[in-house]
Formats: sequence, C-alpha cells, structure tokens
Amino acid sequence: MYLSSTPTSNVETSHPLFSMPEIEDARPSYFSAFEEKVAITGKAPVQMGDYQFTVVPFKAAKGILMQVERQGKRIISAHLPSMFSRGELVSASLKVRDSEYLLVAAHSASRVFATGKRWLGIFRADGKNVYANVFEQQVVQVKPHDDGISMLFLNGDKMRIKL
Repeated sequence: MYLSSTPTSNVETSHPLFSMPEIEDARPSYFSAFEEKVAITGKAPVQMGDYQFTVVPFKAAKGILMQVERQGKRIISAHLPSMFSRGELVSASLKVRDSEYLLVAAHSASRVFATGKRWLGIFRADGKNVYANVFEQQVVQVKPHDDGISMLFLNGDKMRIKL
C-alpha cells in the first residue's frame, strides 16, 4: 500500500456554505454565524436577549439541569446527561418566517475534540422542543438560513434542518 500526502497549498479548504475553522478554534466558532449567541456557564445566570440561562448540578442523575426563562417565565427545564456536566454549553437564537427559535448545544467534556459528543436542541420561543439529538460525529459549525439551519461535521458531512 502506498500512502502520500498532499501539500496543503494544493488543498481547497473552503466550501460555499461553510468556512472550516481550525480544529483548536472549532469550539468557540460553533454558532459564529449567528447574530445572537452566548456561552452558558454554571457560575451565574447568563442573559441573551429575552432569555436567561441557569445551569445547576442534578446529582440524582449525575448530570446537569439547564433552565431557561423568557421574560421572567420558565420555558425550558432540560436534564442533560453526565457526559455533558463538565463540558461547554452554548446557545443562539434564530428567526425563521416570523417565528423565533432557540438553539442550545452541549459539548461533552472530552479532552480530545474529535472524540467528544454533541447534543443539539432546538426550541420554539415558548419552550416547546422542536428537535433534540446527540451526535456521535463532531459538529464543527452551524449556519442559519431563511428556512432553518445547516450543520458541518468534522468528517465533512453536512446536515440540513428545515424549521
């Protein structure tokens, strides 16, 4: 078997829908294309527009409880499994056809970016769950569109969710 490497100067690293971030920069850029976004920490409530996020330990299930309030009313109370309890939690908001959606992503606490898991939840502004999934592949970037979102995975796969 013969293996060869291609010099990076000959490799195209851009795609019309995505700009592939460097691996070490991938976590902070997850929702970089969104106007409203926030990193959620467990130290204090975090505000993003009308939304306030609170994360508390959920010892009974060895995970975390993420609570979201909108204009003082709790709209989301979601338990995230223990694999996400020490990872990163980020959120962004998106408008699709006059409807507002809240995207919440949790990154597991894996030291190796390529082996961690990702959870993505999409909620309506009233807190109703529209979509939630744990991804084995690493989501590198999420982009907003007029009718939903598209996701780029570390292995080059793409996925589109229409809302």
